[in-house]
Amino acid sequence: MNPISSLVFLLLLTVFPTQIFCQSLIDKACGYTLYKSLCLSTLGSDSQAKSAKDMLTIAKVALKHTGTKARTVNKEVKSLQGSATDEGLKQALTDCAENYGDAVDQIQSSTTALASNRYSDVNTWVTAAMDDAASCDQSFKDQSVKNPIASLSTTFTQLSSNVLAITNHL
Repeated sequence: MNPISSLVFLLLLTVFPTQIFCQSLIDKACGYTLYKSLCLSTLGSDSQAKSAKDMLTIAKVALKHTGTKARTVNKEVKSLQGSATDEGLKQALTDCAENYGDAVDQIQSSTTALASNRYSDVNTWVTAAMDDAASCDQSFKDQSVKNPIASLSTTFTQLSSNVLAITNHL
């Protein structure tokens, strides 16, 4: 075998198994979830998840994306608050601003707990954040107004569910 062929072969042996392992780690983690396609698209597009060597890193990445979504929803709620004219919608958005403000804090607490391997605390905080999202959704129903953040809220809840499923396997 010539030296270049040997080098290429050696590189393939060192790089390719890492790619297989990381992808299978993402597949394994997402296999635990109810929202597998969302999990695969979220983790599969994240360089940190793609290079993860353990399930804890995968959980941290999943939680990072959940926190990002919580902040996105919170920002959208605050934006909508400024332009709402309907009193029922204003009230629902006020409730949601409080709920998603709490959810952002709870996801941050989950991140701290995960870094300390306190998995039951992660589950407690993520579940509380999901409850806040549900309370927000209920506010729109209570006010009999259309939920302008329904899609964002659903995605947040699904990401949260995925974090719980992954964390439960650590």
